[in-house]
Amino acid sequence: MNRKNIGMLVVTLSLANAGTGGVLAADMATPSGKIITGDTTGLVVVPVAPELIFKSYIVPEIPAAPVVFSAPLPAGPSRDPIVWGYEASAGVSRILAYDVGPGVTPVADCMPPGTPGISNGRGLAYDPQDGNLWYSAVTFDGSFAGDGFIRKTTPPQTGSCTLVTQIPFGDGPGGTLQDDIGAIDIDGESRHLWVAGYNLRNVNGERRSYLYLVNRNNGSIMRSCWLPWGSGGIGNDTLTYARLDGLPGSGQYLLTDAGEVHTLPDSLAVIDVNDCKGGARVTPVASYPKVVGMTGIDFEWPGLLATDNAELFNLGGPPFSSASSYGMWGNTSDMEDITVCAAKAQLGDVQTCPY
Repeated sequence: MNRKNIGMLVVTLSLANAGTGGVLAADMATPSGKIITGDTTGLVVVPVAPELIFKSYIVPEIPAAPVVFSAPLPAGPSRDPIVWGYEASAGVSRILAYDVGPGVTPVADCMPPGTPGISNGRGLAYDPQDGNLWYSAVTFDGSFAGDGFIRKTTPPQTGSCTLVTQIPFGDGPGGTLQDDIGAIDIDGESRHLWVAGYNLRNVNGERRSYLYLVNRNNGSIMRSCWLPWGSGGIGNDTLTYARLDGLPGSGQYLLTDAGEVHTLPDSLAVIDVNDCKGGARVTPVASYPKVVGMTGIDFEWPGLLATDNAELFNLGGPPFSSASSYGMWGNTSDMEDITVCAAKAQLGDVQTCPY
């Protein structure tokens, strides 16, 4: 299995609703990780690979200093939100750019480079240090495996997706850590990368969804934690960093549902970034019911932006209980992670975009 951990294959119980539990190896999944238990006519699907159980899962942590902030990028021509999204696809996924002020207007798209066969889009995050995009991808072969890398590309507005750099994720391809990443966001203080492991880690029957703080320079894991897997499909594709008021703790948080579009519970967990450490289970400081299905999310000056694969919503600030729709994407129905061209993660702190 190309793993140092000793895992064993198991078949989990199939439930009537994929959002309430596990999947059989005979169940089918779409490129976005949705489990199809009924008729698959007209759908592009693959059989879901059996689940691995690990006897242990240890995440070595290597602290690092915050990144020195670079000079601000040039201001943009308007304050309309510019949003990028990375779609799921059975082929080679596109990174797509949109102007969402108002409505959803496609601007440009391109296909980022990567490992052949591992091009099913997942994580995406805008990097204010240089104006480029961090991204990750998985396979579409039933395992939804990653290649153990996080890459950076120029955005579609530059005319093409050109590779800027790549870093190994943790111990890199085939190591003891998972190689698959479902979502990415930038830490607002350190500028290192918060990522969600995509596939769950089943440790002696305990299903876990892991979050990691990744050193942007070399890919080492600075901090990590886990919370119970939220189910709803194959893995966790939902994560954003946010500065929020009125909650206990540091004022800096991670929002995640630990699963796919609809989860159990169907809510966003709010995690203080200072509590995510030591590879331990983390206790959220709050949770908010999800009023729309969620794959990719990003919290920036317009509010909490979220997509359910096909449509883009704005849920404003906490408790994120009122959703307004910007509209359908129009040129894809399988959007995974999204990222706003902004970097302060503060509601109402309006920023312009260099694009």
